Amino acid sequence: MKKLALFISTMLIGAGLFAHPDEPIPSDPSGYSWHTVTVVEYKPGSEESARQLIKKFESASVAAGIATPVIHWFETGKYDLVLTWNLDKSPATDKWVWSPEGNDWLNALVAQEGSVESALQLQNDYTALIASSVTNVARMAK
Repeated sequence: MKKLALFISTMLIGAGLFAHPDEPIPSDPSGYSWHTVTVVEYKPGSEESARQLIKKFESASVAAGIATPVIHWFETGKYDLVLTWNLDKSPATDKWVWSPEGNDWLNALVAQEGSVESALQLQNDYTALIASSVTNVARMAK
């Protein structure tokens, strides 16, 4: 279950919904759009397996009516993949809470895979492919 929480936080919400402590929060956060950005490094030789699993996760997102992240695959550098999600509001005013969308997504994944056990195994398989990942919150002027 711990891996499930780790995966969902990384794939849906991002691991950190709090601003970096060294960066000032703008006086008017409504002037920005907010995003989580996650970079992932896979274990050697596991990128194709990760791609196949991500397709299944995206299918569950579509079935649940949840936006999928924007995905870019790197050609150079340490990381293999970057995922970005739009946040509804400034993370400075947010508290770490389980999103109802997370439950919808998990239910869709269970329905897609046929059982809770199969859905959890899929997530465990994906987590096992990750060598490292980092999630940060970013802002962009509107």
